[in-house]
Amino acid sequence: MILAELHIHNLRNISSQRMHLNPKINFIEGINGSGKTSFLEALYTLGTGHSFRSKDISSIIRYGEQSLTVFARSTQNDTISVQKNLSKPTLVKFNNTYCSSSSQLAYVLPIQVFYQDIFQIIDTGPSIRRRLLDWGLFHVKQSYLHLLNQYKRVLKQRNALLKQSSTSYRDFMVWDKQLSELAEQLHSRRLSFFEKWQARFIDVLSCLTNVHCEIRYYKGWDKKEAGTDLQTVLEKNFISDKQRLYTQYGAHQAEIYFEINEHTAKQVLSRGQQKMILIALKLSQAELINKSCLYLFDDFSAELDVQHQQGIIDYLISLDAQVILTSIDSLSSVKGRLNTKCSSFYMESGKIKSKCFT
Repeated sequence: MILAELHIHNLRNISSQRMHLNPKINFIEGINGSGKTSFLEALYTLGTGHSFRSKDISSIIRYGEQSLTVFARSTQNDTISVQKNLSKPTLVKFNNTYCSSSSQLAYVLPIQVFYQDIFQIIDTGPSIRRRLLDWGLFHVKQSYLHLLNQYKRVLKQRNALLKQSSTSYRDFMVWDKQLSELAEQLHSRRLSFFEKWQARFIDVLSCLTNVHCEIRYYKGWDKKEAGTDLQTVLEKNFISDKQRLYTQYGAHQAEIYFEINEHTAKQVLSRGQQKMILIALKLSQAELINKSCLYLFDDFSAELDVQHQQGIIDYLISLDAQVILTSIDSLSSVKGRLNTKCSSFYMESGKIKSKCFT
């Protein structure tokens, strides 16, 4: 879905703005606090139903207002809108028809966002990397979300049972069988997707930088790959699980590792190199979903020299994708080398002050 027109009302410091977007590259310039990131939040909300900065509704609705609305029209004349209210449920519409949940937006408008918190993919625990893996599968296999939710329900039951002092392993056998079967199904789908993702990641990374990095996948149990099924692992670790009051092994412990010559990316790479790896990771994943993805880059030039900025934009142009980039500077050296039309906007105090096309 390529967006042609955007309306934003009462989102942070943006009171009311309407603008037309370029189907290719859009630059949003302005000083810190001008509303650039809020603009990206509005777009992200269209594809997810929430902000990438906060899921707290009150923090993104303009001060003193009760609701916010974001509306967009595509180049094919499809429409999508999200209205969030302080005291009422979120209202989502696609082509003037109400959607039953915000998750339906993700199928209509897949979005990849690149902002400062992107480093959490490397810096924090495995849950954020699992979510990234699940995002790709969610778009490739629509049945995947149902399977994942089934697994989570059984896991929740097992963890609740672990907290009951009078239980024996006999009480867990039925749950463990279900959990093991669901985990194997999740692993099969994850591994199949990951292998394609891994290969594409290496190709994309080589197009963007000379940094060499590998990604590896761990399914959440049987780390030595001895062929041990999850049910056996759960039985073996039952006493330990009881002591810790949670399930230590399973698909919920899946992990993705970044390795450079047997070292972690966090240990040996600069922040700029890490950013290039993470951009390649998300670009390669988005390519696998076989849908037109909207790419949002916040503070695009941070940690990146002009050469790498140019390389990323050239690659995005080759994807025939719609891109929105924000920056505190004009990125004139990058724009001057573009071989495609782009649009430039300047934001000040939540308002688009000027617009030019190049």
